[in-house]
Amino acid sequence: MANPDLLSAEARERPRAAIFAGLAAVFTLIAAVVGIIALAGEPNNLPGSLIFRNQRVLGLSISAGASLIGSVAIAFVLDFLFRATRARNPNVTGWLRYLPWIGGIGLAVLGIAIQLVLAVKLSHFASQGSQTYTEAKEILTAGDYNFVRYLGIVPQLALALAIVMISLNAMRVGLITRMFGYLGILSAVLFVIPLIPVPIVQIYWLGALGWLFLGRSRTGEPAAWQTGEAVPWPSSAEMREARVRAAEERRAARAGTPAPAGDPARPELLHAPVATAEEDPVASGAARRKRKKRR
Repeated sequence: MANPDLLSAEARERPRAAIFAGLAAVFTLIAAVVGIIALAGEPNNLPGSLIFRNQRVLGLSISAGASLIGSVAIAFVLDFLFRATRARNPNVTGWLRYLPWIGGIGLAVLGIAIQLVLAVKLSHFASQGSQTYTEAKEILTAGDYNFVRYLGIVPQLALALAIVMISLNAMRVGLITRMFGYLGILSAVLFVIPLIPVPIVQIYWLGALGWLFLGRSRTGEPAAWQTGEAVPWPSSAEMREARVRAAEERRAARAGTPAPAGDPARPELLHAPVATAEEDPVASGAARRKRKKRR
């Protein structure tokens, strides 16, 4: 049975969570684009690269700041999704809620520290240093800079683990579809190992979550948001069964005979997406073969 208080509280909070998801997507995009523009034309040699980065310190700082804002916004999104998930499955471990905040706030604090340390070193190198390769290498291997940089791996991994675990648990209770769950896992992997300059997967995932929180997802709103209970998203086999059952019901309605009853144990299958003959290549192919036989 649906919990009116839970659904009412989530209805008030979902627009705010959607805003944070949108902010996370926008600032993640800004960070990537500004970073690419700021580093355009960077020299290949190390001393030249450090001098170039010192000249572009404003653009790099804007990129880093946007990335940090995006990380904190992601923490807000994950926190809301975690609380909604645990409301439908109390067995989800409570410590999981701390991971997004450790990741988001940790990245913000350490990111600021890294930018300050690096800005001071680059300014000294460009204005007072000998600008040799050896001195340039010493800047990047200095103990204070490396300590802060390596320490930043901890919140990065914490945020990635939070994305994976919360996406999996939200998928299991039916708050997000399987596609959203797998996209979340892929986003976490690419967050740790960025394979492309612009994080398209993360941006799409965050934007899609925002639309889902607003109830405007293209795949429809999962039943778990409406019932306040765990309603796992049907598997591909179950969705095929639902399409077959819906087709039989349409044929029975045209023929005026009773349609076969659905599975009472899985009421969510009644709301599963149903493909038309044009959308289902198997059904359309069978229909064409039948027409050929009649000829």
